[in-house]
Amino acid sequence: MKAIVVIACCVVLAACAPMREPKVQPLTSAMDDAAMEAGELRIASSALASGDLDVASSLYRRITAARPNMMAGWLGLGDTMYLAGDMTQAREAYEAALQRNPAQFEALLGLARMDVRQRHFPKAIERYNAILAQRADHPLALAGLGVVYDLSGNAEQAQATYRRGLSAHPDDPALRSNLGLSLSLNGKPREAVNILLDVMGVPTALPQGRQNLALAYAMMGRDDAAESILLGDMPRAYVQDNLTFYREVRRRMSGGKQLP
Repeated sequence: MKAIVVIACCVVLAACAPMREPKVQPLTSAMDDAAMEAGELRIASSALASGDLDVASSLYRRITAARPNMMAGWLGLGDTMYLAGDMTQAREAYEAALQRNPAQFEALLGLARMDVRQRHFPKAIERYNAILAQRADHPLALAGLGVVYDLSGNAEQAQATYRRGLSAHPDDPALRSNLGLSLSLNGKPREAVNILLDVMGVPTALPQGRQNLALAYAMMGRDDAAESILLGDMPRAYVQDNLTFYREVRRRMSGGKQLP
């Protein structure tokens, strides 16, 4: 986004009234307006990224009121209200974007994410498939669709969806992390470790990927390896809490048998 605002001014002299004082008036232009709006969008985006949701929502509302056809304003408002926990206003913002552009991927992703959070799984699947019908290898849509299948209890379909995404995006950290977690929680921790070890070497690796690797090791009974990974991300007290949780998950997956 362009950050420089150019203000052009001209002096208007009143020819018919010689005694009138000359006045200086700003000459506005489409370029001025566009630059100002770009600046507001940049500030709103920075506020959202820093977690200042009040400032972000105020700016995005002003932008959508002044320029209702600007997609970035509605998408930013939707993201802001989602993070603020206001699902009603978030949904309204995403739907406003879709009304103006029914093929808007970001708006469909936002609505699908809300459907997952509110456990409206059939609707979420419908939205993700609408994106994939237009772009079959969309990584975020494939990752989200896999999550829906996992939460619906269809681990096999979830893992097939993650693998489909990885065939097109082999280094995508979210797809790898989700696949590893799904494998770990469905009795295949060794395969999960092999998948997740690759995440550790990716510069854009997510903390969740490392934590899922720790879980996979814990599911194999390798609490020492799990602890070593977790210590890189959190204080020791939190690490012990996580290890206790992992042991409980492992115990339940083993049918309630006592584990070492």
